[in-house]
Amino acid sequence: MAASQRIEWPFAPGAECLAAWKGLLSLLVDCAIPDDADPALFDFHGRSWQLPGAFLHVNGGSAMTMSRTQKVIDERPAPHMVLYMVMEGQVTTNYDGLIQEHVPGDIVVVDYSMPYESQTPGYEGITLTFDKASVPVELQNNTHGLVLTANDPSGAMLGTQLKALVEHIESLSIHQSQVMVDNILRFAAAAFTTPLTRERRDKRFLFQRASSTARQKLSDPDFGPDEMVAVLGVSRSKLFRLFEPHGGVQRWMLAERLKGSLQSILRSTPDHKIAAIARDHGFRSEAHFSRAFQKRYQVSPSSARRIANDSVGMAAYETVLKQGSGNGAAIVEAWLASARA
Repeated sequence: MAASQRIEWPFAPGAECLAAWKGLLSLLVDCAIPDDADPALFDFHGRSWQLPGAFLHVNGGSAMTMSRTQKVIDERPAPHMVLYMVMEGQVTTNYDGLIQEHVPGDIVVVDYSMPYESQTPGYEGITLTFDKASVPVELQNNTHGLVLTANDPSGAMLGTQLKALVEHIESLSIHQSQVMVDNILRFAAAAFTTPLTRERRDKRFLFQRASSTARQKLSDPDFGPDEMVAVLGVSRSKLFRLFEPHGGVQRWMLAERLKGSLQSILRSTPDHKIAAIARDHGFRSEAHFSRAFQKRYQVSPSSARRIANDSVGMAAYETVLKQGSGNGAAIVEAWLASARA
């Protein structure tokens, strides 16, 4: 029987490769390279194999970012999920604020029906893409963003299976390769429902609940860690461990207040007082707000508004607003940094 045919990425590093990569990925995600990256040096390379019920990719590249916001999900729905294994480099992911660093050997589940963001300074990896409806329900439900590490025996075993599939797929028939994929997905379904992975899932859900609660209370200057502990019904130490990657609860809430105020300032008219925007985002005084804003953005709130109202700045701002709301704050912050420079 015929083996799966290899499809090679045909573009050498450079601007043509970047344009082709953006065109391909735009079907699923918004993607970009860092502002200071040279397009002439952009690299994306790899190979893939199409199977009856899956797509196997081995690829890598230079620094890049990808995001699948709610806007992208609504506009470009996809009934797929992914098992992604980091082989070289590092990948940072963000699942509704839960930030994770993935290193070689890590395997993460991505559900294309849910938002996520990723960035990397350079990577090599294996991606197994499959229809969500075709796999065991244990893998379909509540696994988005869960990780198996190489130190986890089930993670090491799953990684061995993925690497073996890549190594032998061209020596197997299409039927044999698909059977191996089906077995990999059954094993993954069992591996991602162990107590350890359930604990990671519960941590992700708790963070999402905590961040959602906090965002609803950002206009209240009295809402802080003690109030969040009471609402969530968790210990103070557990809450602080949850927000430790963000520098703690207070720092995270300050950052969220400043992000929200920045977007409000850029949308506001000159007659909308800065003091009112400060109060709306939980700052007790305009002076406190201005100091915190200046420290984060290196410009005053009024200067940020002037930059946005400049014709060139406004055109750039309108462009980034159209890129989606899921990571809108990050986009606008990046825009302000660029416009300020």
